[in-house]
Amino acid sequence: MSQQDLIAQLESELRAALAEIRTRFATLDPNVLRHRPAPEVWNILECMAHLNRYADDYIPGINRAIHRAKARCWMPGDMVLYTARGRRLVRRADPANGKTYKTSKRYNFTHQPVEPEVIKSLIIKYEQLLRILESAKEVDINRSTVDKVGSWFGRYSLGNLLEFLIKHNRRHLQQAQSLLEKS
Repeated sequence: MSQQDLIAQLESELRAALAEIRTRFATLDPNVLRHRPAPEVWNILECMAHLNRYADDYIPGINRAIHRAKARCWMPGDMVLYTARGRRLVRRADPANGKTYKTSKRYNFTHQPVEPEVIKSLIIKYEQLLRILESAKEVDINRSTVDKVGSWFGRYSLGNLLEFLIKHNRRHLQQAQSLLEKS
């Protein structure tokens, strides 16, 4: 897949996700958002807080990577390349992958107080991500790298990380939708 095709696909998926968040979740009653079908299952607000934390952690690094790539005049390349780490990251986040994964404590909001304002914050973060995708069209998303959060070593290519964030978003929105249907 070409870099421009990937960015266009990610942009359309993110726009659809934003529309879903605005129409389905932003207008819900706080009691519905906090409903927990089982003691160890996340509620809708915890899903949104999880996504919000990922956006908080990675958006600044993505912005830095794009600015560095523009300063170095790294023009868009042809095809998207996957590192082994990036391929594994994207595969794990894919909603078609039915496996469940344990999240680290930093991203786990189970039984922590989360307010409905986290949805508004997530909408703002995803609008920022849309602008980032627009900027990413101008750089080589294979050469640009973003440091792995919470680790002193390891990097993801910009393209791999953007794809991960969008697929991870879709995965948890499907989880929130199934929680909404159960409540």
